[in-house]
Amino acid sequence: MKDIIQFLPKKVINQIAAGEVIQRPASVLKELLENSIDAKSKSIDIFIRDSGKTLIQLIDNGEGMSYNDARNSYQRYTTSKIKTNEDIFRINTKGFRGEALASIAFVSQLEIQTKNKENKIGIHILVEEGKIKEQIPINMLKGTRISVKNIFYKFPARRIFLKSSKIEFKHIINEFYKIILAHRDIIYRFYHNDKIIFFLKKTSLKERIKEIFIKNKKLFPILIKKNKIIIEGFISKPNSSIKKGNHFLFVNQRCINNILLHKKIIHSYEGLLKNIKTVSYFIFIYIDPILVNWNIHPTKKEVKLEEENLICNMIQQEIKNILCCQYKVKKEELNNSDLLLDFNPSKKESLIFMNHYDSFFEGFSYKEKVIQLDNWFHQMKKSNYFIDVNLTKKLSNYIFHEKKIKTFQINGKYIIFLWNNENIILVDQHRAHQKILFEFFFKERKKKLISQKFLFPIEIKLLNNEFISLKNIQYELIEMGFHLYFWNQSVYLYSIPDNIHQNILVEIFKNILTYNFINGEKNNKKILIQSISKSAAVKSGTELHSNKMECLIRDFFSCKNINYTYSGDPIFFIFNKNFLKKTIL
Repeated sequence: MKDIIQFLPKKVINQIAAGEVIQRPASVLKELLENSIDAKSKSIDIFIRDSGKTLIQLIDNGEGMSYNDARNSYQRYTTSKIKTNEDIFRINTKGFRGEALASIAFVSQLEIQTKNKENKIGIHILVEEGKIKEQIPINMLKGTRISVKNIFYKFPARRIFLKSSKIEFKHIINEFYKIILAHRDIIYRFYHNDKIIFFLKKTSLKERIKEIFIKNKKLFPILIKKNKIIIEGFISKPNSSIKKGNHFLFVNQRCINNILLHKKIIHSYEGLLKNIKTVSYFIFIYIDPILVNWNIHPTKKEVKLEEENLICNMIQQEIKNILCCQYKVKKEELNNSDLLLDFNPSKKESLIFMNHYDSFFEGFSYKEKVIQLDNWFHQMKKSNYFIDVNLTKKLSNYIFHEKKIKTFQINGKYIIFLWNNENIILVDQHRAHQKILFEFFFKERKKKLISQKFLFPIEIKLLNNEFISLKNIQYELIEMGFHLYFWNQSVYLYSIPDNIHQNILVEIFKNILTYNFINGEKNNKKILIQSISKSAAVKSGTELHSNKMECLIRDFFSCKNINYTYSGDPIFFIFNKNFLKKTIL
């Protein structure tokens, strides 16, 4: 039998390789932008014509290339990024395979104009079908100008599979967005058919997101630092005006696709939204390069993370905490959005809980029941209510062993649940959370508290008396997990305790500054912890998801001395159902 396995011709090999890397004009722009960023460019101009089908040109002020480097740059497997096998496992650059320019040169007419700082003149090279057709010396500034013309001009079968100009331009813009989100310290100018589309200056991540994606919508910051992993970014409020949100996930500043991470992020909203597709997220993960395997996809869009499950759980838990603890929505916003919380009285599920107590709420509408309980509980808080200590111990033991506690919320203020089908427990959510935080800081302040660090310090400007007062409790704040620096009538925050969210910092320090702290006073720590606990505790009027309510109840009843706040106010009430019926109804 005749041998049938043979070596492929070099031209066919190049075609296959080029097809893996260059799928459409957007692929070209991606590769060129990544090369410019690796060349440490601070300004990039992009010129697109006919949605990239006839021209993609990029001009940067990066390091440029020497004469020999320019001649070698379009050859396959030539790169300045890696030199040894070990370098593959510590990728810190955008490119490393040495395939991008080679693939582009094979499917288009490629022109390279470049000069580095060591050379007095630059070089202009024209490449077609992977071969140099022309090379001449030129005068130019340091940097690189690359022009990619007539993509797939020698491959009509490939060119015919390109989509409409509108769709191809959409793909180009999407690749551009990925770069400008990750690399915001570069000035970008983007032209299409000689019209300027974008002129983007250096800015912060939040401003970039608002500039391009979410102009007038609320963004929630995310910041996690654990086990040498840093996760930061923003998630959005639900947006009923759009069909689908923007989803951007980055690992070491490279945009990736990761189905598991995406599902974890989106599913964090379950139970809060009718349509989770309207959620947007912009999340950046920074991890040791040795824990990342980029070498599993030709365009490096997919990645394997060693700590994938840990990262997924960290992100999901943080998003849930933000949504459940700090998610505050005005009534009019609630009515106009697609937010649908489990405690919404219009939901059948919520009514089931109230209907369970119809024996003592009989004859009242849902709204009347809520008003009755709210008004009555408000009066009880002012009275000298006494709770038996032994009864409290039994209740705490019941909660500790009970697998599922079905909770219900009244007017965003009180949490109610049933105990042994005989007693009703009413809990003031603000006072309960205040107690949890108070005991946590008192218990943990002698240990080394976990802090969340900011990439850039937050400045709080102070009056002279405020500056002195705050400086008098500097060591107490450090002990609690606040890392700060005093200078020129301002305090600069470098990190805060892990269980305090950044968006309530202003309120926390506003309350702290109402006290005039004197250096060395014994009560400074107690007053400080009281003030922070009160500011950071979930507020009355904040509507909570059922899971969050259950967590709060479990955490509260695991505290010591739970009957009263530090100021002596009752936190919860225990009532027999029959007593409640006679008293209220």
